[in-house]
Amino acid sequence: MQISIKVQSTFCNTWPNLVVECNDHILFNGLVKNVQTIDVHCTNLISTGNSLYIGMDNKRFGENNKWDTKIADNKIVADKTIKLLSVELDGVDCVDLFTEKFHVKRSDRQPSYFPDIVQSNNVMNYNGYFYLNFDLPLYNSLINKKFKKQVSDDISYFSNYSKVFHYDEEIKIINSIKNILNEIDEKFSNKRSKIRNS
Repeated sequence: MQISIKVQSTFCNTWPNLVVECNDHILFNGLVKNVQTIDVHCTNLISTGNSLYIGMDNKRFGENNKWDTKIADNKIVADKTIKLLSVELDGVDCVDLFTEKFHVKRSDRQPSYFPDIVQSNNVMNYNGYFYLNFDLPLYNSLINKKFKKQVSDDISYFSNYSKVFHYDEEIKIINSIKNILNEIDEKFSNKRSKIRNS
C-alpha cells in the first residue's frame, strides 16, 4: 500500500519530528519543515485489523527548561506543531478519517490531569498521534468508513437511507449460493471431465 502524507509544520526551537507507523513497523521517523510530502510504502498488511499511526514525538514541555511553545501577552507567538493537509492511501485521500481525536502522550511537565484524548482538527499540538484502523480490501474498508452510517430505526423501511452500505444479509445469501455452487461443482466435475475427454 502506497501512503502519501502532506504536512505543514511550524518551528519553535526545533522543527517537529513526524512518526508514521503501520502495523507496529515504523515507516518514517524524521524532522519535517514547512510544507512537506512524505511518501512511504507499507507491505506488512493483514486481512483485518490494520492500523496506521501518524504522530509527533519531540515537543518539549519543560525538559531542561525548554518549552516548545512561546507565549507573550497571553497569546501563543510560536509553537511546534504538525498539521495533516492530506493523507492518501493508494491514491484515496483519507485525512477526514483522522480528524478530531488526537491521542496525547504526556511528557516532561505536562500535568497529569491533562486529557489523554483531545479534540483536534488535523493539528498535532502535543506529543501523540492520530490513527486509523482499516481492513483489506482497502477500498471497501475506506468506503465503509467514509459513508457507512449507524442504522436508524426511526425512518421508514423503504426510505431508510441509513441502511446504505449495510449488506450483511445480502452477503450471507451470496455465500450460501457460492456454497451450493461449490457442492454442485464437486458432485459433477468427474462427469464433465469424462465427457470432455471422450
